[in-house]
Amino acid sequence: MNRNSVTDVRRFILTFLFLAFLPLVATVGAQEDAPSQASSTCVQCHAALDGALAQPAKAFADDVHARHGYTCADCHGGDPSAEDPAVAMSPAKGFIGVPNPAEVPKLCGRCHANVALMRAEKPGLRTDQLELYWTSRHGMLLKKGDTNVAVCSSCHRAHGVLPPSDPRSSVHPTRVAATCGACHSNKTLMARYGLPTDQEAEWRSSVHAEVMLKQNDLSAPTCNDCHGNHGALPPQVSSISRVCGQCHVANDEYFQESPHRKAFAEMGLGQCEVCHGNHAVARSSDEMLGVEDDAVCASCHAEGDAGFRAALRMRQAIDSLRTGIEATEALLSRVEKAGIPVDEADFVLREARNSLVQSRTEVHKFAVEPVLNVVEAGFKKLAEAQRFGRSALHEIRKRRVGLLAFLAVSLVVVIGLVLTIRSSER
Repeated sequence: MNRNSVTDVRRFILTFLFLAFLPLVATVGAQEDAPSQASSTCVQCHAALDGALAQPAKAFADDVHARHGYTCADCHGGDPSAEDPAVAMSPAKGFIGVPNPAEVPKLCGRCHANVALMRAEKPGLRTDQLELYWTSRHGMLLKKGDTNVAVCSSCHRAHGVLPPSDPRSSVHPTRVAATCGACHSNKTLMARYGLPTDQEAEWRSSVHAEVMLKQNDLSAPTCNDCHGNHGALPPQVSSISRVCGQCHVANDEYFQESPHRKAFAEMGLGQCEVCHGNHAVARSSDEMLGVEDDAVCASCHAEGDAGFRAALRMRQAIDSLRTGIEATEALLSRVEKAGIPVDEADFVLREARNSLVQSRTEVHKFAVEPVLNVVEAGFKKLAEAQRFGRSALHEIRKRRVGLLAFLAVSLVVVIGLVLTIRSSER
C-alpha cells in the first residue's frame, strides 16, 4: 500500500470517529447549557417526601414548562441550588411559597403577557390572556377580593400543565366540561352566586356532547366555545345568543332577517336558545316544527294566529318532500335489484335530499314562501328521478314479458321435438 492510500485510510477513520461521537458531544453540551430539574434541590427534596408534598415534583416532570427548561424557582422563587432548606426557601432569595389565588394571574402573566419572551419560547401562543382574564366575570370578582373564583391554575392546574392538544390536559376539548364543572357543578360554591349547577349534566345530554365524546369530533362546542376562554362572559351578555352563528352561519343569518328577531328582543328573550335550549341542545328534528303538542312552535302560537298557520304549512311541505324522497328511494331500490343501474337517478335524488336539508334551514326565516320555494325545487328533482324509476320498471316488465314469451315458445318447441321423437320410435 503506498503512502497516499494510507493517508486516505487515516482520514476516513478520523472522519468516521468524528461523526460517530458528534451527537454525544452535542448532547453533553446541551445538558450543560440547559437547566436541569435533576440538579434542583426542590425536586430532590419533594420527590423524597410522602403524600401531597411529593405530588408537585412528580407532576412537574411532564409539565410543559419543564420541557422548556423552567424550574420550580421560576414561579415559587428561592434558591434551587441550595442544600439547606432554610436557604432554598428563604424570602431573601425571593421565595414566595404557595401563591395566594389573587396573585396567580399576575404571576402567570409575568411570562404569558410578555410579548418578547413568548415570541421566543412559543411564537404561536397569544399574549393577551391576562388582559382578557380581567374582563371576565372571574377576573372582575377577583379584583373585588373574591378568591373563590377560577384563576389560571384552577383550569390549567398548578403542576403538570399540558398543552390543550394533549388528551390528558385538563383543557383538552373532551375535558373542558369536567374542568368547568369542578366549580359550576358544586352546589355549595354556586349557591354563593345564585347560579344553577346543572350545566355540565345538561351539556353531557346534548347533541354537542354526543358528537364530541362519542363521534370524537373535537370541533363540536363545549363550555369555552360559547362562554369564552380567558375572557369568559357571563350568560346575561346578549352576544352569547349570537355564538351559535359561528358554526350555524346560515341559520343565524336567516334568523336575523326574520320577524322573530324583533319579537324576541321586545319580549327580552334570547335567540337560538329559545327554541333549541342552551346547554342541553337536542338534535334537531322535523317534529320541532308544526302545531302538535310537542312542537316548539305550539309553545307560543295558538290555533288561529298567523304563526300557527305558517308553522302548519311549513311542516306539511317538508313532510311531503320527505315522504316523496322515501317513496322514490324504494322505487329506485326495486329497479337496482332488478339489475338496472340507477347512478344517474341517484344523483338527481341527492339534489332532492339537499333541497330537504335546505328547507329545514329556510325555516329559520319563519316565513312560508322561502320554504315552499325550496320544497318545490326538490319536487322537480324528485319527479325527474321518479320518471326514470317508472320508465325502468316499464322496461323491466317488457323484459319479463319477452322472457315469458320466449320460454313459452321454447316449451312448445321442446314438446314438439319430444312428440316427434316418440312418433319416430313407434
